[in-house]
Amino acid sequence: GISLTSQSQNALIISNTKKDTQRAIKMKVAFTLSAVLSTAAAFAPLPKKSFVRHEQLRMSEKPVFDQEAFIAESKEMRLKYLEEQAMFALKIAVENYGNAVFPNAMIAGDCVITHLLHRMDYLKTGKCKVMVVDTFHLFPETMEFLKEIEAAYDFKAEVFCAEGIDVADKAGYDKRYGADLWKEDIEQYDKVCKVEPFQRGLKTLKTDCMINGRTRWQGIERAWIDQFENAPIGGGLAKCNPIAYWTLEDTFDYIAKYEIPHHPLHAKGYPSIGDAKDTIP
Repeated sequence: GISLTSQSQNALIISNTKKDTQRAIKMKVAFTLSAVLSTAAAFAPLPKKSFVRHEQLRMSEKPVFDQEAFIAESKEMRLKYLEEQAMFALKIAVENYGNAVFPNAMIAGDCVITHLLHRMDYLKTGKCKVMVVDTFHLFPETMEFLKEIEAAYDFKAEVFCAEGIDVADKAGYDKRYGADLWKEDIEQYDKVCKVEPFQRGLKTLKTDCMINGRTRWQGIERAWIDQFENAPIGGGLAKCNPIAYWTLEDTFDYIAKYEIPHHPLHAKGYPSIGDAKDTIP
């Protein structure tokens, strides 16, 4: 082996130490330079070709679609579906039961049903009977409107009123029951002029399926009705609600579309029509 003097050993250690120091300095410089270059690159401007032109970022000046046309088309699609659904329910009610009866109060929804029954040829043929209850306290326009739709749709309604009184005999009613019965005893008035004639009418016409214009938008116990149910009268009489899922807006849109005859008081702000004494716009 080679034997080094103490002085040679010290010189070698110093030499190695200088080399290590120089290497460390070079590594630090390289690291620092790399960091500087990375930072500079992050803030450097992008090449022109990578920029998106400002004009391309702006919204198109032309509308993507015609909003009004879209709304009108959507409404038309809805009405078409509701119409088909209602007519299917009426077909079941009339053709699958022997005596379908429609108690018609001549409000907007009832006018729609009358129109549909006419289109399906159920009125003129008598396959579906129309029943009307005259309380003797209806608006004068109501019974006149009944004559109008009878002529327009070629049918004759079955009219029922207080027991023992002839149709349209208001004087006879006043003499027997009193003109102010509704003021003196409202419950008795409802029984005499509404409930009893209604039930008598259904029984007289041998009704096995009652068609009516109740809808979900009317709320409370009607909020969950379906197109068919069993009525809590007449031993579970079948009940058809053909426009159960229609809104009030749907009803008037449909009336406008087909120019359906409707009660003249609707034009005066009455959404529903009942007795003149307690119906307000």
